[in-house]
Amino acid sequence: MHQFSQSPLNFKFPLVVETSGAIWLKRALILWAVLWIAVSVKFVLQPENKSVYPCFADSSINWWADRSLYDNEIQKTGFRYSPTFALAFTPFAILPATFGGMLWSALNIALLVYALRLLVKEIFPGDWSKFQEACFLILTLAGSARAIWSAQSNSLVFALAVFAVVSLKKERWWAAAFILAAAVHIKLWPAALALLLMARFPRQLTGRFAAACALLFIPPFFTRPLPVVMQQYQDWYALLTGPYRTLRQAGLRDAYTLAEHFGTYVDDRVYTLMQLGMAGLALLWCLRLAKIATSTEAYFTGVLTTWVCWQLMVGPGTERLTFLLAAPIASWALIVSLKEHCHPLLASLAWLTLIPLGTGGVERLLLPIAVWSPAILPAGIIPLMAWQIIYFESRAEPGLENLEIKSGNLSVQDSSWAA
Repeated sequence: MHQFSQSPLNFKFPLVVETSGAIWLKRALILWAVLWIAVSVKFVLQPENKSVYPCFADSSINWWADRSLYDNEIQKTGFRYSPTFALAFTPFAILPATFGGMLWSALNIALLVYALRLLVKEIFPGDWSKFQEACFLILTLAGSARAIWSAQSNSLVFALAVFAVVSLKKERWWAAAFILAAAVHIKLWPAALALLLMARFPRQLTGRFAAACALLFIPPFFTRPLPVVMQQYQDWYALLTGPYRTLRQAGLRDAYTLAEHFGTYVDDRVYTLMQLGMAGLALLWCLRLAKIATSTEAYFTGVLTTWVCWQLMVGPGTERLTFLLAAPIASWALIVSLKEHCHPLLASLAWLTLIPLGTGGVERLLLPIAVWSPAILPAGIIPLMAWQIIYFESRAEPGLENLEIKSGNLSVQDSSWAA
């Protein structure tokens, strides 16, 4: 019996476990490479079919032609990003659509996979084996494939959010500020994450983030005449604050969708107040996380989860494909719930609702018999947020209410952040 326990054939033998984990990790990375190959084939055969890449490329072309980026007669696909993003997209736009789309997809997939591995290495609390990391990559792939297939920028935004959090953990304040500012210049809603983090690190991050945002406004002025650039920014502001801001499109999935199918009509002003109220609750929870989290990693994981849940439930412009943001968080919750025996049924419900049941194909299949099927996606945020609160509260040790987070290289320098 003793000899058997020491045999390399025993699955519990450390060498076997390590080798098996490494094999599964390679398989997971191969699956991500296969996804890029499939997307590339799609760009070869149908470069403009079910893809937002033409919208991005056309915006860059229109920028250099001094045409409005935000005129629906010109931008029929509805460009809503900053002039800086249109300018930054130039290297892809000058290429044929096939090659530009392939490179754009490669960039998004590579940065997302790198961010996911950074989450495991730097952010998620606890020790992770290679097999668990492989499971995390595969589960996240299942929830990210559809958005990547359509060449969405959500994977890039999530990757930037992870890079910013890792930079904050390592006290690289300027790097974190510029990364967050870059994410905001792609889509405005990462500003919510920046605000949550600034509440924790006001002196280190607030001024730097404001300066970074301002500096990233400047590059367009070096490329086109001043009146043209000023008009582009005015048009962008008008788009973000005009009637489009409250326009409900068919693809939106959020708390408003829940109200439509299970409640009643919600006035736009009431919904705005609800968004602000939920933002306040998210802030209060993140402030509490700073007090009860047993490590810096736990705090940052909680903030990322809270930001994702707020954005997908009540944030602006949350579409079905925006739920790519939930894939890494729900996959982390599922794995941890099984590993630490922390309400796995609740975490499983969140993952199943947000990923397989929340896909467009399942929604269309259920629609004839369940008119409320569009509400499946936003409903999945509720068990995810509930699981997160239960998880961190259950692991808060007595006496941690006033204990500062101390882990790695991060040292809290401001004691008045919670005032």
